[in-house]
Amino acid sequence: MYSGLMLALLADIAAFPLMMLTLAGGAMRFSAETFASAAYSGEAQTAALAIAFLAGVSEMLGQSVILVINRVALYRFLASLAFTGFTYVLTALAWALSAVAVAPLTRLGVLGPHEIAGVFGVVSLAFAPRLFGVFSIAPYFGQALGNALEAFAMALAIFGLHAGFGLPLPAAVFCGGAGWILSYGVRSYLGHLLAKPLGRVRVFVSGSALEKTPKQIIEDLARRLGVEGDA
Repeated sequence: MYSGLMLALLADIAAFPLMMLTLAGGAMRFSAETFASAAYSGEAQTAALAIAFLAGVSEMLGQSVILVINRVALYRFLASLAFTGFTYVLTALAWALSAVAVAPLTRLGVLGPHEIAGVFGVVSLAFAPRLFGVFSIAPYFGQALGNALEAFAMALAIFGLHAGFGLPLPAAVFCGGAGWILSYGVRSYLGHLLAKPLGRVRVFVSGSALEKTPKQIIEDLARRLGVEGDA
């Protein structure tokens, strides 16, 4: 009986990452069924939040290369990944709340406060392309890749609102686009207002401001390896 419970527990644990992979793959194929599940299934919404979190982790992995080369403590390395993962989840939440806030302007009455969890799930799932954010460290095409992934995520969020909630495409474009702009404005304002305390938190967590461009990271990496090679 005990072994049966353990096997069932292990099966449940293994099922979650498989669900994440299935949802991420379906999202990037613009699957209407996938976004519908993120809109109304609690399990799918939880997996979508995990996808947004891992997208932030992937984005930070490139920046964290310099931490590894400088032999930063493991707990700082892991904390920096987790910190960025949580900021991505908060970004998805801000985007979702903003989309719901502007929805009444469409006069459709489809999105309301009772849909916040579903919209949060859909927007979080739209972060699936950002799982490839680790490649944005590339010195020559990294920035272009990052912009492409951002545009892909925007397209998925709009499609997700259309497919998941039945919003007409123009309304989905308005809610998704205006929600992104509004959330970006709020994040930019708060980021400017809280730049110093957030910077101190980032340095405390990771031991570095982690604000270098991909080119600067590669140059630092090459310089560090060159110094070690001479030694």
